[in-house]
Amino acid sequence: MEERQRFTLKVSAWIVRMVRQPRIVLFLLTGWSALAFVTQLFVNSGVFLDIHDMELNGALGGLALSFNAAPLAVLYLYCSRDPERYAHVFWLSLVHQGAMAASGLYHLAIGTFSIESILVPVVGAGFLAVLSFLQVFEPRPARVQ
Repeated sequence: MEERQRFTLKVSAWIVRMVRQPRIVLFLLTGWSALAFVTQLFVNSGVFLDIHDMELNGALGGLALSFNAAPLAVLYLYCSRDPERYAHVFWLSLVHQGAMAASGLYHLAIGTFSIESILVPVVGAGFLAVLSFLQVFEPRPARVQ
């Protein structure tokens, strides 16, 4: 194996170790939820969500963009202070990311969004769901109290 390949493998292994650390996963979840909040905040933007100057109607239409990602971002950030103590938050993030991925696929299936609109959210949610899954089932030493 040549030197460049060994270096690439070492860097890749280092990145995987870093990304699997609980605090890093919580920071990634915080950033992802904050991005979801910003997307809900700036609705008529070509970068985030463009509804083409139309309105969301219906008795419960306001729930569609209700800033529900903001409390999760705050929760993930709070739990990042002591990931070992708040390890149970990874169950919540697993459900959260699963629901995000499922909603993207659902809206693709019924024609609300195109594949271009759901690709990044579904892939991002899937990636974070895998990291959360690994945190949930990672063997941990017993905590001394």
